[in-house]
Amino acid sequence: MLLFSVHALAMQHEGIAPLGAEGLESARAAAIADALENAALFNGASVKSASQKSGKSLSESSQVRGAPIGSYRKIKEWQSNGFLHVVVDVDEAAVELATTTATHAQRAPQCLGAEYKRKILVSHFWMQRPGQAGDLDRFPEGLQQEMLRKLYDSGGFLPQRAPSEAVFDFQPQYVDPILQPERVRELARRFATQFVIGGIVRDISTSGERYMMSYGNDVRVGERKLELNIPYINFTQVGIKATPESRRFEYELFVFDGISGALINRHRLAGKATGSVAQDNATSMGTEGFKETDFGRLIEAKLVEGAAKVMQDVSCIPFSARVTRVEKGRVYFDAGTTSGLAVGDTLQAYRVMPGNLPLAAASFDPSMSLGLPEEMAGNLNVIQVQPLFSVGVMSGSAVQVGDYVRLVGREKTK
Repeated sequence: MLLFSVHALAMQHEGIAPLGAEGLESARAAAIADALENAALFNGASVKSASQKSGKSLSESSQVRGAPIGSYRKIKEWQSNGFLHVVVDVDEAAVELATTTATHAQRAPQCLGAEYKRKILVSHFWMQRPGQAGDLDRFPEGLQQEMLRKLYDSGGFLPQRAPSEAVFDFQPQYVDPILQPERVRELARRFATQFVIGGIVRDISTSGERYMMSYGNDVRVGERKLELNIPYINFTQVGIKATPESRRFEYELFVFDGISGALINRHRLAGKATGSVAQDNATSMGTEGFKETDFGRLIEAKLVEGAAKVMQDVSCIPFSARVTRVEKGRVYFDAGTTSGLAVGDTLQAYRVMPGNLPLAAASFDPSMSLGLPEEMAGNLNVIQVQPLFSVGVMSGSAVQVGDYVRLVGREKTK
């Protein structure tokens, strides 16, 4: 009986939430969520937190991600010193599931904040040799749209597209683009994204020939046809046509930090397709007809590879969002449940200071910079989340519109 009593007590957990202007129901929901998080944490779910010190200011960041809890029953609640307390009784089977899930999650360590979906902007793709795309309808636009889909399908991003807007200038006669950090920052501010990517299609040339029967007027760009000059059947336009045997696809991907404008990484990806590589000029990127060709399958694979490269580049960069409104002690910022934010997350608020940090060596591209200096403004505790924005309360200095919040610092184990 004593063992049973101890076991039963272990299934009861307390949660606390402030009694704010949103009323008792909102506080009760937050307190119950806190109790369920505590139940999961008690049985092994992970907590990730980080801290950073700047002068006399100490900043904290934390993610509380308890394993999922199933059924529960509220035992009691009371108010004390402006806080609502609740005690819930959690179903034993649900806690067992939470423990199993948390144990499994601990086998795959990851960076602090890696669970958040990052907002990313896909800008215009340049063509180094536009004449190679004569058989491809609106190829740069289609490539941009398909990259957006690959980033979304990866599960780590909330992507947007900037139609006809490039993140850098490029002259086809030169190898490298002209990087402009301020343009990166302007696009990121306007589209409310943390990262910006752009690209250059370096090569989509064809090579070799293969021969096949041709009927009627089915010659595409890049193909040539020899008609059979046979009396009585010449009107059928039967002949032999030569079509390209293989085709390359090579593109370069540039990944930028939208807050500082700095270049994070650049990747060149290439491959070669053999078989069906010449396209009908009415066929567009992204259509099923295009994807069924050998050249379409090559592009599909290389875009998936590019999206994976972007994920590797940014997964350990601290998640950031921009402050959009400050009112009555509450701070609104442009990331919510779609990004993975949850009530109870603690973020650092900081302000970007004017003036680029210069490069150490003059041999580097003078249009590049190391980024922008920052000033810490305190900690922000998330008290409410909506699909596209969240609300928090500050502890520390005042925060203003245009500042940023993020998870940052060295990870601590709890």
